[in-house]
Formats: sequence, C-alpha cells, structure tokens
Amino acid sequence: MEEKLKLFLCEDDENLGMLLREYLQAKGFETDLFPDGEAGFKGFVKTKYDLCIVDVMMPKKDG
Repeated sequence: MEEKLKLFLCEDDENLGMLLREYLQAKGFETDLFPDGEAGFKGFVKTKYDLCIVDVMMPKKDG
C-alpha cells in the first residue's frame, strides 16, 4: 500500500483554503489546513510534512 504524502497548508482565506485542501486530497495528498500563521506554526512543529504551502501575508504571524 502506497503511503500518502503529508502536506502542510496555511491559508487565511477560508474559501481558498478549503478549495485547495479538497483539490489536494482528491489528488491523493493527506492535507492539514491551518487558518493563520500562529496555528500553522504550532501544527508544523508537531508533525513532519513532506511539502509546505504557505500564504506569505497572514494574520498573527506571517508565512
């Protein structure tokens, strides 16, 4: 059984984040979505990711 790649997705635009997560999951990626830089940082240090997609201008902490 092939292991899915784990993606870190940090996007403050709720609609865009959900759209990207659904698209990436449909392509076979396990995707964690974070709504701001602070939540993203906390999630990032807890989990090993294969790829990170980060919005640069975010509330609380920038990407």
